[in-house]
Amino acid sequence: MIPKLVRFLIGAFFLLLTNSALFSVTVITKTGKSFEKVSIERSTELDIEFVDENGIYTRIKKDKVLKIVSDPGEPTLELTLDESIPTGAMKNPTEKSAVPQDSFLLSQSVSNDGAFQGSDLFGERQARRNKTAYKDTYEAYFMSTSIELLGLPKAFKFGLTVMNPLVDRSNTDADFRFQTAAGGADQSNVVNATLASGTLAFDPNSVKLRKEKNGLNDYLFSRAMYDHETRMGTFSAGFIFINTNDPNYVMRGLWVIAWRPPFLSWLNPQFSINNRMLSEYNGAFQGGHNYRLSLSHEFFKGEAFRITPSIVMGYADVNDNVDRRKGISDISPRLQFDYTKFFFAANMMYRATPALVDNVTYTPSDGVYADTNANDGRVTDPSKVFGYENAFILNQIAANSPNEFVKRTLTQHYQQQHIVHAIYFFSIGYTIKI
Repeated sequence: MIPKLVRFLIGAFFLLLTNSALFSVTVITKTGKSFEKVSIERSTELDIEFVDENGIYTRIKKDKVLKIVSDPGEPTLELTLDESIPTGAMKNPTEKSAVPQDSFLLSQSVSNDGAFQGSDLFGERQARRNKTAYKDTYEAYFMSTSIELLGLPKAFKFGLTVMNPLVDRSNTDADFRFQTAAGGADQSNVVNATLASGTLAFDPNSVKLRKEKNGLNDYLFSRAMYDHETRMGTFSAGFIFINTNDPNYVMRGLWVIAWRPPFLSWLNPQFSINNRMLSEYNGAFQGGHNYRLSLSHEFFKGEAFRITPSIVMGYADVNDNVDRRKGISDISPRLQFDYTKFFFAANMMYRATPALVDNVTYTPSDGVYADTNANDGRVTDPSKVFGYENAFILNQIAANSPNEFVKRTLTQHYQQQHIVHAIYFFSIGYTIKI
């Protein structure tokens, strides 16, 4: 009799300790928003943290909470005695689907440009395709679709992001040259000789105007991360793989190490290192590192209207294996406005160290003279290279220059422009669970 009574008392004590974890509740905020079927994981004097059926954790301030109520239909807890279980207190098994209610977190948006670690993804390629000068705002519209997998253990994160250009996807003839292959040697002199002599001196099926591969590319970003929480903060490790439909690009692989410190939680600081493992262009970028610091804060969290300013700063070590330059790759602030499921964001990418992209790898040069000065902050202007007007001006410079030095100086002055330090782009979209 005594052992059974002891087990009963122990079971009752265990029930009191675990009552909040056994029942699901509904958290209702003062704005009327409710979080149903959640379990309270942690409660402090300032905030509470709870998790829903999909494993998504949410933290809100207590002064924003109106009330917490038990979910209707929750089965009654009964005390049972089981000789095989030391605690003696059990919850009767309930029928519950092992499949989470929501499987994915889907986010779609339309933007006029995009950037990654100081590199412009669409706008500058569009400028070279359309023979326009580099500028701070482009109309390289693309749709971004991101999917985050829900229902995973809290420590695991997996997501995919696809970027599909909506304009300028096709290839065009940007150099107006007669060639045997796209990007090949200029055969216009042979065509001109034929026109002058009246005798066909080339094969029209071989030497002709050809389209260069300059259409805007699709991108696929794949992310897989594991978080490990400790008293010293949250340590994360994982991978980012970047694919695009360009045979020269192949795939870029990054091994990511990150740390979220346990202090300054209001700013949500995170330090990360993106280490390049795989690379395109014959390993020109392999082995580089980018050290990044991100800060953000969401105002009015848990309410319908929210504002989230954030900033990410990156330091490149090194930019590539040819120039091997170091410096601040980008300072990228973002201001996002959310209303229920919809959002609008204003973004900027600022290149604090323009020398990192002052080479033909990042900004290809088709000028009369190769851009060999990586310290002048200037690159070839795509609008000053090809076409009859440019050819006329360049011929006049060549004909009236007294020597090669003057010719080169005047030609580069005409064909080059300063590297654009700040690039602005905007996004509008929505986020839902499916």
